[in-house]
Amino acid sequence: MPATALQPFHDTPSMSSPLTATPALRILVADDIPASRLLLCALVQELGHQAQGVASGEAALAQVIEQAPDVVLLDLLMPGMDGFEVTRQIRALVTDRWLPVIVTSSLEGEEHFIHALSRGADDYLVRPISPALLQAKLRHYARVLGLQARLAELVWRQHAIHDNILDAVITLDGDGMIEESNLAAARMFAPGQDRLTGQQAAVALGASLPALLAQPELSLRRSDGTLFPAELALSEWVEQGRTQYTLVIRDLTERRRIDRMKDEFLATVSHELRTPLTSVLGALGLLASGAAGALPKAAMPLAEVAKRNGERLSRLIDDILDLTKLEGNQMVLQLRAARLDDLMREAMTANQGYAQRAGITLNADIAEGCPMVRVDGERFLQVMANLLSNAVKHSASGDSVTVSLDWTASHVRVSVRDRGPGIDPQFRARMFEKFSQADGSDRRAKGGTGLGLYISRMLVERMGGSIAVHSAPGEGARFSVDLPRADVAATVPTAWLLHIDSDVDARRRLADWLSSLCPVEGAADLQQALALPVRAVAPIIIADPQTQGAAEEFCAALKRLAGAHPVILYSDSVDDVFAVRMGLSWLPKSMAGSQDVVSAVRSALAKVAREKMK
Repeated sequence: MPATALQPFHDTPSMSSPLTATPALRILVADDIPASRLLLCALVQELGHQAQGVASGEAALAQVIEQAPDVVLLDLLMPGMDGFEVTRQIRALVTDRWLPVIVTSSLEGEEHFIHALSRGADDYLVRPISPALLQAKLRHYARVLGLQARLAELVWRQHAIHDNILDAVITLDGDGMIEESNLAAARMFAPGQDRLTGQQAAVALGASLPALLAQPELSLRRSDGTLFPAELALSEWVEQGRTQYTLVIRDLTERRRIDRMKDEFLATVSHELRTPLTSVLGALGLLASGAAGALPKAAMPLAEVAKRNGERLSRLIDDILDLTKLEGNQMVLQLRAARLDDLMREAMTANQGYAQRAGITLNADIAEGCPMVRVDGERFLQVMANLLSNAVKHSASGDSVTVSLDWTASHVRVSVRDRGPGIDPQFRARMFEKFSQADGSDRRAKGGTGLGLYISRMLVERMGGSIAVHSAPGEGARFSVDLPRADVAATVPTAWLLHIDSDVDARRRLADWLSSLCPVEGAADLQQALALPVRAVAPIIIADPQTQGAAEEFCAALKRLAGAHPVILYSDSVDDVFAVRMGLSWLPKSMAGSQDVVSAVRSALAKVAREKMK
């Protein structure tokens, strides 16, 4: 027999290398009789595979561990550790892959083969072994092991991709138990661990499963107790009748920091530009009026151009400042009962000069007897200026823009209609978003920053109304603003929520959670809260005493402001003992998710409704 039949396996192609096109099997032959062992090794090699022979069960186990063969051909009747025990121990030792064990014996009867199969053997051969049968069996196992190797490679690749995703990826069962997680999830929530598997979401993430499913953004908690804003993407799927959820979690801390830097930069730049620009515009006005002496005739148009562009820059600065205040919930609107017909005529007068320079006629269709609405007059004029300038800008010289006013039993509607080219349906869906422009290139024919309609939408919504557009390409556009009638609002007082928190992100988050239940007003402190427009009913209050001075004095002021209505402390700076002592409800900010807050506010609204019915 060739000496190589007894040599250990080397680094040659085998089933442990799944990329080989036609891999040879590495086969361990265990037989205590040298002649039969050498004969079987030679047969294996003739069939195109590698063979290594060992003379005992103990040696077979050692080679299984050291050489990791693909198949074991095992004689059952060896002295010492027989084939039955070797099979049992192989199954206990090799748990990370499938290692086929084929037992051989010359004994008559099936009982010993049945016993071997019960110990974990996969197949058997009766001695003397048929070369054709051995070849068929090895071909079958080579095919199965090849599939197994390719599957293992795919699984490894999927795990590698999973663990190299920068966002946390977590799979939960229907009870909120974490079944799978990637390395990014461990780094995000439990540095030092490699997996979160087996933990409840409420413990590992600081949010229950209902809270995770309810909101696309919320605050989650790391293992050290610190909170961070997170964006969630959710997919729900079913496996064998069990609902499971896969969450992709992105840490928004850096994005929020950049947003704050951007807002602070815009506000700072706007303030710094305003002062010198005011001086420039003042000087241009004096020059144009002749205060410094008559300008040469050729210089007058240049002075007018400089003045118009300076005014345009001033409006841009105003837009940026308004945007910063609105998005930071720092703009306080002075809502007062007013007649929209008077405000509309004032708006048309203010924009008449701009329309005339563009060759556009402003027409009014305003019926008498318009009911009162509650608006901030100055901000309403700002909305109308945006709508009128937008209509004029997109109209051809000689056209007209019509402003109309009508009303229903509950709302008053203001409409601004032009006869321009209309609005592309694909753009219409996003035209009220920030910086949206139908032509975003630097060669667009119409000027503007894309902020006017966005600011208008935010102002109208802050006044309790809505804004919409109706248009078709080639048929012009009609913008409509709907505002609730003051007389209707007065007869049916609306429950509303006041949220006091110095954290802007927390105010935005709660407004998103609760806006479907009732109107929500936010304020950074009591001073801002008291500056809000007076309403017919006292508010339900949610507040965080942190950074608000003495907690007891702050809570006493909240109770006075809410009257008989509920006050909920949503804070980590106080506890339930303090809340009970003050006679208030309490939710821990770090633990209570959106569902907890919504449930608490819903209960408060129900309590207010019951009080009204008494």
